[in-house]
Amino acid sequence: MKAKRIKQNKNGNFFLNLIRYLTYLIFFTPLIVNGNYFFPFVGPKSLFFMGVSEIIFFSWLVLIYIDAKYRPKPNPLFYGLLVYLFVLILAAIFGVNPSYSFWSKYERMTGILMHLHLFAFFLVLSSTFKEDDFKKFFAFSVFIAEIAGLYGVLNVKNPAMRGGGTLGNESFLGTYLLFNLFFSLYLIFKTDGFLRKFSLFSFFILFFSILFTGVNLQGLPFSEKISAILYASGARAAKISFYLGLVLFFFLWLSFSKNKVLKTLAVSVLFFSFIFSFYFIFSVHFLPESLPRKLFEREVGSFGGRLIVWEGALRGFFQRPILGWGPENFEFSFFKNYNPCFGTEKCGSDTWYDRAHNVIFDTLVTTGILGLVSYFFVFLSAVFILWQNSKKDFFPFGVFFSLFASYFIQNLTVFDMVSSFLVLFLSFSFVASLKEGETKFSLPRAPNPYFLLFVFLVFFFTFYNFIYLPLLSERGVILASFSSPFSEKRLEFFKRALISPLGKFQIRQSLAENSLENFRRQNNFQNIEGIKKEFDFLIEELKKSINECSLDFRARWNLGQIYNSYSLFDKNKLLEGERIMRETIEMFPKNQKGYWVLTQNLIFQEKFDEAIEIAQKAVDLEPQLETSHFVLIQTLKFAKKEGLAKEKIKEAIQINPQWEKDFKNLFP
Repeated sequence: MKAKRIKQNKNGNFFLNLIRYLTYLIFFTPLIVNGNYFFPFVGPKSLFFMGVSEIIFFSWLVLIYIDAKYRPKPNPLFYGLLVYLFVLILAAIFGVNPSYSFWSKYERMTGILMHLHLFAFFLVLSSTFKEDDFKKFFAFSVFIAEIAGLYGVLNVKNPAMRGGGTLGNESFLGTYLLFNLFFSLYLIFKTDGFLRKFSLFSFFILFFSILFTGVNLQGLPFSEKISAILYASGARAAKISFYLGLVLFFFLWLSFSKNKVLKTLAVSVLFFSFIFSFYFIFSVHFLPESLPRKLFEREVGSFGGRLIVWEGALRGFFQRPILGWGPENFEFSFFKNYNPCFGTEKCGSDTWYDRAHNVIFDTLVTTGILGLVSYFFVFLSAVFILWQNSKKDFFPFGVFFSLFASYFIQNLTVFDMVSSFLVLFLSFSFVASLKEGETKFSLPRAPNPYFLLFVFLVFFFTFYNFIYLPLLSERGVILASFSSPFSEKRLEFFKRALISPLGKFQIRQSLAENSLENFRRQNNFQNIEGIKKEFDFLIEELKKSINECSLDFRARWNLGQIYNSYSLFDKNKLLEGERIMRETIEMFPKNQKGYWVLTQNLIFQEKFDEAIEIAQKAVDLEPQLETSHFVLIQTLKFAKKEGLAKEKIKEAIQINPQWEKDFKNLFP
């Protein structure tokens, strides 16, 4: 009997150690990059995280079968995340594109599928490990962050990395470093010996890294170099949020002082700071005529067009206020509430947004008021546990409350990706582990072979469908893009790229745009049958996207262009192209791109008067957009109305004299 128990303990220890070592392994996620995939800085990372988290989760299922003491102990944060996840799923079901909400796309990888893996990661860590284990996890995460941070600084001039090193974006790296700075701060106060020295050294390395993240000092005068390092360049949101977080931590520490004067002062400062912050944030977001909003606009203008995006997001929220448009579906709200000024100097050059770059508007649009309330409930649950624990230990409360506040502030201008989600849910796991639940004692038992078989089969199913097939799919996009244009081999890769539902909408768009680009490069059309086969395939795939979500403007836009190109071999395609683009303009009347494609279609049909009328409507939507003027003038040239075309050139130059150099070659 004793030998049997020893064996059962060994079984439990095996799975416990397996989970522990795999947890260390998962911290390498931010360093994963592979140029052989569609989005090398995002897809491989996300699939690596999900793959390892699945092994961790299913190992944990066996562990809790063997030993009940590792089963989850419900706490406020557990329930908070469960409610949030439930709202996400509900919003997806009633959203405009449930499939997109679940799977997301390779560029983001933050759909419900990712959130299920994050919750599983949280569930395992919070149930299995204690504070001493988390100190080691934090230390290892800090070590990986040092590598990522220094690598980003050393490769700041690499355009592919956009100042973010292996994370591919300076803002994403900044968020990741922000978390690890607070991890190292926690370890400084809560460890001793070598680990404290390591944490202190790491704190300064990470602080150096976040200061120089995305900062290129070449050619700057000394004064501008200082401001660029401290706040004006690189990961600005993360830097400023970190400074504010340190100040908050200091006043929280004072508020726990035994000196009544210092305590009263700290509590007063914290109270009035909270009131002011709430008023300022609310005014900037929801009161366009308020003084804080006016001051903000005077300082940053349209904020690269983001204030305009936020205005459209607010309209999108009021259109679907309860559960929103569905997770990951921000872009459909953006298309529906498109502002014609995008593409101009006032609103910025970007005309495609799939995020509001603001956690409040992103959450309101995608999951409605229920989503925002449940989002805040998660953090309130975490703070509640920290506050309860603060009676015996200030530092978990002080450090992690300051961290969550800093994270929220910086997320008012950026958004999460897998690396920031990794450290966020690591933080949640630690906080939840502080809540001591009742542990029912029971002797370990041997794993049931039928249960093991069931766990393995479910694991195989999820790993195959959620990890393996998406890897093949993402690789297929690259192979298709670089294969010989309009070849049979390329068509095979097209089909392989769509073997998984993950990212299928974006893949269809990407393949269509790549095909159109190759088509425009053709000097002579020797492989007409290959072109037709490829276009026929893409037409059917884009129709699937539109059938699944009629609000997919980009799929409609690509489909219209393919019909126009196909018409060189089959004039009948023009009528179908005209139909889809007129329908698109009716659904999205403020987006000039639809008018431009329809104009081209009508020119091909030699309906010049109608083409001119449509092109003029695009100009009237936003006279400051140069491309619309260019399309109108070219249309007049095709219609042999050169006199009117020259008049339109003069009108355009009067609007913006800088356009003269662009238009002067139209009539040599």
